Order: sequence, then C-alpha cells, then structure tokens
Amino acid sequence: MAIGRDTFAGDLLARLGVDNVLSGHEERYPRIDLAALPAYDVAVLPDEPYAFSPTDGPEAFPGVEVRCVSGRHLTWYGPSLVDARDVLLTQLQ
Repeated sequence: MAIGRDTFAGDLLARLGVDNVLSGHEERYPRIDLAALPAYDVAVLPDEPYAFSPTDGPEAFPGVEVRCVSGRHLTWYGPSLVDARDVLLTQLQ
C-alpha cells in the first residue's frame, strides 16, 4: 500500500517539497506493484503505522535511495506537527 491522492501524509510531503509519483492515482491508498511504479528518485518509508521488515523495507528498492522517516511526524495530526517540518526535512535529506 502506498500514499496516493488526497491524503494527510501526501499533503504534508508536498508541503516539504516531495513530488509523489502516485499523487494522481485514482485511489487514495493504492496497492502497488513496485515493478510497475513510474520513475522515482527516492522511496519514503515511515516507521508507523507499519514497521517495515527486511522483506518489504529498504531492501525492496534496489538502486533507489530510501529515506526512513518518523511515521508519527508524517501521519499524525496534532502536537507532533509542531516538530514535523524539522524532523522530516532532516530525515529526507
């Protein structure tokens, strides 16, 4: 599952300058085939609500930069947003 269109996390990433290749997908949270993805430069993997394992984490993206980010700062609204910009920008660099 990935972040598609009209999502909180997708909007937050866009505000940080990340161009989501799935932002125009017809589904908000599409199930995707990694081999069928359009060209992309980096894969962003939050640590929640799902903890990635070696079979579906960074190893699933050979030859692509992977950025593991705080799921709390990417997917939670409320108090975590105070620090979200700084935390996520640091993790995305």
